[in-house]
Amino acid sequence: MKIDRIRSWPVDFGFYNAVYVQVETDDGAVGEAEVAMRRRTRSIVALLEELGDELRGQDPTRIEQLSERMYRDAFLGGTLLTIGISAIDMALWDLNARALGVPVHRLLGGAFRDEVRVYTHARAGESPEALAEAVRARVAAGFTAIKTTLPGFYEKVTSVRHERVQLVPPRQTETELLPPWIFGHIAEYFAAAREAAGPDVHLMVDCHGRLNVANSIRLAEALAPYDLTFIEEPVPYERPDWLREVSSRVSTPIAAGERWGNHLSSAPFIEQHAVAVAQPDVGICGGLTPAKKIATLAEAHGISVAFHNPFGPLQSAATWQLSATLPNFLLSESMITPEQAPYWERYVEDPPQVTDGVWRVDDAPGLGPRLRIDELERSEPRFVLDLGGTR
Repeated sequence: MKIDRIRSWPVDFGFYNAVYVQVETDDGAVGEAEVAMRRRTRSIVALLEELGDELRGQDPTRIEQLSERMYRDAFLGGTLLTIGISAIDMALWDLNARALGVPVHRLLGGAFRDEVRVYTHARAGESPEALAEAVRARVAAGFTAIKTTLPGFYEKVTSVRHERVQLVPPRQTETELLPPWIFGHIAEYFAAAREAAGPDVHLMVDCHGRLNVANSIRLAEALAPYDLTFIEEPVPYERPDWLREVSSRVSTPIAAGERWGNHLSSAPFIEQHAVAVAQPDVGICGGLTPAKKIATLAEAHGISVAFHNPFGPLQSAATWQLSATLPNFLLSESMITPEQAPYWERYVEDPPQVTDGVWRVDDAPGLGPRLRIDELERSEPRFVLDLGGTR
């Protein structure tokens, strides 16, 4: 059995483009996967074409070898490279498990748990009351863990305006001046969210690296009464020493890792205990192969894993297959919001189902879902994207 070709389909997935991938062998075996990128879709598609040329004729059962080869032979790294590698790596796991008639989690060591708890998103909205309403809706849908982003920082996520000043500009750096009322204002949102959710629901906030160390500490202090499960990426993700300083000075767990390029780039953050929660993304870090290594490294340092995964059905399936096998798994992100759910049914058959906030581990072969090729070929990706700043 040899790799014959790699096909890809960039498609519209609402507010971003998804890229679906299929690896085919000369004897008809097929593996499928999904990655996503809000920008640089053409770059990912071109990279997949080049990687397909390089892998033609190779043995698809040698996943570890091919993962290493794709990364090392490129010479230059970075996540634009590893996103392409991720797609092929996940498709190879799907191909091999499907050929054996077993689920991917069986090849990854077997299920450690029968359920994978996921968290969903709630839009902050224009007021604390709007966030509270969104939280109540998510709880009513069965979710027990909910994340939002910083109120006042993202016009596309929250339309908040303050009587004295408009929202923080999207391209403002972490070292520029913030309004003095901002932390108290954010705290009002989470006071309302906690009251709406009750004491048993996990609440989280994603900062997307918008703050410096001092202001991250101020944010954590302001939100401490509301018992957040974690604060995500309070400072720019490139500096483990900054994250470690924040982690060492606040009581709320600090999470980061969605932009790690592989297990090597995760090591300084984990070894220095810069984070309490590691957040690799199987569609960014190089696929299931390095993601499992990151999780094992985190386990050896007493750190939990909460996968970054605001994407579609096949990447979610891959994420949750791995999540099911990990002793140190905490939570996984999910974007099964009312706005995104229609795309799940559109592009794949049998998308993974979340009930009462969990995905229940099953024995469907491979990753589970299968691509609807006709639908993929009908979809047009969006190449004109808003570059107004969405850090």
